[in-house]
Amino acid sequence: MIHEWRSYQLKPGAAAEYLALLADVGLPLVTRHLPLMGYWLAETGPLNTIHHLWAYAGWAEREACRASLAQEEGWARGFVPAAFALVVAQENRLLHLTGSSPGYEAALAARRTVHPARLPDAPLFAAECAGLVIGAAPAGAIAQWLPLSGDPRALALLPRQPDPVPPAPLAASPLAAVTHSVLRPLAFSPL
Repeated sequence: MIHEWRSYQLKPGAAAEYLALLADVGLPLVTRHLPLMGYWLAETGPLNTIHHLWAYAGWAEREACRASLAQEEGWARGFVPAAFALVVAQENRLLHLTGSSPGYEAALAARRTVHPARLPDAPLFAAECAGLVIGAAPAGAIAQWLPLSGDPRALALLPRQPDPVPPAPLAASPLAAVTHSVLRPLAFSPL
């Protein structure tokens, strides 16, 4: 399996516009083709950054899914021109899952679910935040990955909780290459 972690840096102040466009227009288009695992907005670390995770059976499925999405008229001519005008930079990592939890496995089993557009007056975000750890695999992670391509540091996703701030530093030294970001999931995000 290939897990794809994509990070988009948006123009300052553009996150709400991009994410509302995604939830209201892009979500049913993209999930008709790509296997969604999660979608988040960074609350700490590099701000105006969104992260999304996709899971493919292998490279061939990824290629077929992305080619199919490119043929989706509403995506290619509607969502992409409007949304990507708000994007400053993109980063992509291909990952190998090295540890998971029952919650992650349930999301993986439902990865091909087509999500409807957000209903009027529905919230954009989930109530509780998660955590992203780069460079370490802390206890309690709902999933952990090692890179296949892209940034060489390990990733771990911490579960949603009322207080997502770690109770203690994740690294013994401030020079350690471990980072933690608080992630606010979108309401439709499986993880």
